[in-house]
Amino acid sequence: MGSRRGNDNDGASPGKIFIGGLAKDTTLETFTKYFEKYGEITDSVIMKDRHTGRPRGFGFITFADPSVVDTVMQEDHVINDKQVEIKRTIPKVSLHSNSNDFKTKKIFVGGIPTSVTEGEFKKFFLKYGKVLGHEIIRDHATNRSRGFGFILFDSETVVDDMLANGTLIDMEGTQVEVKKAAPKRASNPAPGPAYGSESGARSYNDGFGGSPETLSESVDCLFLRQHLKGFDHDEC
Repeated sequence: MGSRRGNDNDGASPGKIFIGGLAKDTTLETFTKYFEKYGEITDSVIMKDRHTGRPRGFGFITFADPSVVDTVMQEDHVINDKQVEIKRTIPKVSLHSNSNDFKTKKIFVGGIPTSVTEGEFKKFFLKYGKVLGHEIIRDHATNRSRGFGFILFDSETVVDDMLANGTLIDMEGTQVEVKKAAPKRASNPAPGPAYGSESGARSYNDGFGGSPETLSESVDCLFLRQHLKGFDHDEC
């Protein structure tokens, strides 16, 4: 990844923001220079695919003064003729806020490298606990990975223990984001085997809320904008 590191060792310091929707030709120099007008920067990074080296369309900036973030959030931002989206990152001390207090066995995983297969996706999370269901969301037309997915564990405790260490974890050299995801129930659930389930008796509605064909559609853009760092909004 292209980066200019300072002394920001906290995965989500108070002065850190997420910038999504970056033009692919945005350089680290241009990226950093744009935000320097707001205040001193201690860290800047544009995330890149570890296999191809291509920018993934998002990055992070950390300001020395956390109060600068308030100013940045109040304005619209255009970098390289493309409007970008700014979000606050969540400090580790805030991970257990009320918005994250609900219990669930299901997690949302964002920033998955496009080269990761379903088998590799499941295998990675097996080290945390038993996986009952898994899916990487794919584009309907091309079947290419859209870089995010879901994992369903057999225990709520597994999810809580995982998130106790933060929302960013290392997946084979790439940082991905994990968050709690409330199961979405279909209004008229149809029985069927769970995708990636270890038991044919389980259905999508037990955790995933829909059939394999409709699962992607049930994940709306509002959810992604609220929860996924690095989602390519042009895909909505």
